[in-house]
Amino acid sequence: MKSEDEISYQEKLLALEPCQEPLYGNIDLNSLATYAINWLQERSIPTTFENIVVFLYKAFPAKFALEGYSGFPDSARVGRSLLQLGPKYRNWARGSVQQGFVLTEAGLSRANMVNQIIASGKPQAKEDLKKKQTTKRTMDPSKEILALEQSPLFAKWKEGKLDEANTMDLQILLGAYAYTPLRAIRDRVKLLQETALQAGRSDITNFLKRVMKILEHRMGESA
Repeated sequence: MKSEDEISYQEKLLALEPCQEPLYGNIDLNSLATYAINWLQERSIPTTFENIVVFLYKAFPAKFALEGYSGFPDSARVGRSLLQLGPKYRNWARGSVQQGFVLTEAGLSRANMVNQIIASGKPQAKEDLKKKQTTKRTMDPSKEILALEQSPLFAKWKEGKLDEANTMDLQILLGAYAYTPLRAIRDRVKLLQETALQAGRSDITNFLKRVMKILEHRMGESA
């Protein structure tokens, strides 16, 4: 029998059991797409278009099955949802079909909302969903700063050894991974820098600048 580490992410996706339809029936497609991206990221599964299509079809078949052919996913519907997540529309995610997707802060907030509904096991009325969607996410800047400050990479930076850090570790620090577009990482760093400035932490700001400079050099400015 395979251990958890030995199971490929393809096997994990194909083994997914569908959620109960009443739990997600009133949730819009775009919000479900943010949930899919977050679910994949939390398990270090590449957020490629193909993986998102499979997850959404397996988890929410009533929403993402091909009309008239329930045994197949509607990839066009997924594609439209991902387009709606982009900067020109909802601004809930960045990326592309070729490179994968990463959530913005607003997208992560939406994914968390969906996660809470599904985890509760209680269907939500459309009126209740509207209330949840209009509720602003409250952020605790101190937690953001503390996570960076307690990271081994911050200690390396203070010792002047950040250049020795593994690229993957730098990406994980920022909630990214190998497939994350460089532009999306820049957006994440910008948000963290704004948080650091609000907290009066110039050291964190300088640390993030150095992290970004190293990643830009290693990943390439054209990424």
